[in-house]
Amino acid sequence: MIIKNCELKNLKELQGICRKTFSETFAEQNTEEDMNKYLDETYNDDVLSKEISDKDSKIFLAYDDNGEVLGYLKVNRGSAQTEKGYEGSLEIQRIYIAKAAKGQGIGSKFMELAENQAREWKLSYIWLGVWEFNYQAQKFYKGKGFTRFSEHVFVLGEDKQTDFLMKKVL
Repeated sequence: MIIKNCELKNLKELQGICRKTFSETFAEQNTEEDMNKYLDETYNDDVLSKEISDKDSKIFLAYDDNGEVLGYLKVNRGSAQTEKGYEGSLEIQRIYIAKAAKGQGIGSKFMELAENQAREWKLSYIWLGVWEFNYQAQKFYKGKGFTRFSEHVFVLGEDKQTDFLMKKVL
């Protein structure tokens, strides 16, 4: 496995893994209409191009030995964060692994990468949002030292859902 910084030339690869992993993770629990609306609004060329180019965000892609994208990580600081009020922190906005690639340690590598990025940017803690019903992800984050500290509304299509906010002090 190789992890690389995502650049504009990787836009279509990023878009593909974004749509694939989000669908694999949430399609069964949400309506097709809500999923399609979210995927179209969140993972279109314009939005992803801006995210790749943002100096306060970094996106990393994990590849297998054949060059297939297995997952991705998106981290934010400062103005790129999805919530205000978390100065001095790194947000893990997205961490997704393809279903077929789970269990290969990619998530752990991404978490290590996020911690290293936070230290490089001289930030004191990491935070993220996780859907209240995504028990597997919550267990993973707890195992990495994250604790719940709040919650917020996450809108998927037309559906307002609750995300638990979790953080890890470095």
